[in-house]
Amino acid sequence: FPSHDTAIALLEQLIDIFQTKVETTVSLSAPQTAQWVQDRVFKFQYSATTPQVIQLIDLVPQYTTIDTTLRIVTRCSVKSTVNNQVTIKVAKNTPPEPLLTAEVSALQNYIDTIGVAGIEYIVLSTDSDKIYVDADIFYVGSYSAIIQSNVITAIETYLSGIPFDGLVKVSDLEVVIRGVEGVNDVVINNIRVRGNSTPFASGQYLVQNNALIGRTWATISGYIVGETTSGYTLTDSLTFIAE
Repeated sequence: FPSHDTAIALLEQLIDIFQTKVETTVSLSAPQTAQWVQDRVFKFQYSATTPQVIQLIDLVPQYTTIDTTLRIVTRCSVKSTVNNQVTIKVAKNTPPEPLLTAEVSALQNYIDTIGVAGIEYIVLSTDSDKIYVDADIFYVGSYSAIIQSNVITAIETYLSGIPFDGLVKVSDLEVVIRGVEGVNDVVINNIRVRGNSTPFASGQYLVQNNALIGRTWATISGYIVGETTSGYTLTDSLTFIAE
């Protein structure tokens, strides 16, 4: 039989081993913060040919095989709503685009599996919002050959740089246009925004007939591009006036 001191030492070592295992398990368990959910969504794996199955390993739901090449989500926002609902907006690729129906279904199953009982997770992935910008742009005449393309590029760069699920700001758009080399001034006549499924005519005005209606637009899909409706694209709606 071990001595009293030896027995105490062995017990302490066993306790330390058990405590380390418990702390490791707890550290890997879901804290269920928005940041944790977002991190897990970015680690979602999808294959069109091989099902990616989640299993409980050491009390932690995880993939049996980690394959980073199967991680398709590049954009994600997580927001809590009422009645224990959590809305998860996602997109894939760069520039962003919506997940396919099968990919959304797989992600919904994944987040339901690793999430907390009693919380409803709603995964959304849709085509980009659209923005119509009708503006008069006054510029130095010597820039006539490049002014249109440079202004459109500046607007598109601004839109693509908005944080995912962020806000479009009228004031930012004006600053961006004014900042293009050769631009003297800009008068924004109309700005209309919409979710992709909303017809152009039903879009929401931020500026109407030179009057400010709303300062910002919270993106529905999480990202936004210039209007794509024929006759209302950035190429159609920006008027350039040499001075």
